[in-house]
Amino acid sequence: MGKRNKHIEVEINETKNNTESFTEYELVVRKKVIGKLQQEGDGLVNVEFKSGKKRTARSIDEGVQMLIEEHNLHDE
Repeated sequence: MGKRNKHIEVEINETKNNTESFTEYELVVRKKVIGKLQQEGDGLVNVEFKSGKKRTARSIDEGVQMLIEEHNLHDE
């Protein structure tokens, strides 16, 4: 017996902390913020999880993937 895939809406919202050289996004699942992504210029992306843990990603896409994986492992 297999589980069905659930369709979950994920939003990526820009925060008010953005400037010309700094970008910050919030990742929202089911109206709950599960983490933040911060990038200065075209450099590495700082990923902050809901638990407070921080990691570094090479791109925004990789950071989003990290946040979704963490959410699926610990919050489902």
